Amino acid sequence: MSVSKYFEVRPGPVTTIRFTQSELFDTIMVDELRDDLTAFAEHNLPDKLLLDFGEVEFCSTSMINTLLRVKKIVSRDHQGELKLCGMKDNVRSAFEMLNLDGTIFEIYDAVDDAIAAFDA
Repeated sequence: MSVSKYFEVRPGPVTTIRFTQSELFDTIMVDELRDDLTAFAEHNLPDKLLLDFGEVEFCSTSMINTLLRVKKIVSRDHQGELKLCGMKDNVRSAFEMLNLDGTIFEIYDAVDDAIAAFDA
């Protein structure tokens, strides 16, 4: 199922979105990605949403703002859960420096670990 040129959606008990771009940095791309990702969250209202960063090498603060918006849609507006996974060290360190890892976002090393955490 494809709803964006920037990510792929894998439906299931846990809806998994895998980003397909290595750099989530370009302003125009991040704006388009924000629109696609928020539209997906608003229209599908997933109970369990996992964002897989396995392909991502770089991530801008604008992208982090997009993730905060999606988290609000999924958790506050719909009572769902959002988890992140597969981050390379340099991407995860940005979340750690902003004190988002373990506070605002639950971040896991692997897809399987994150999926298991939804049921824990």
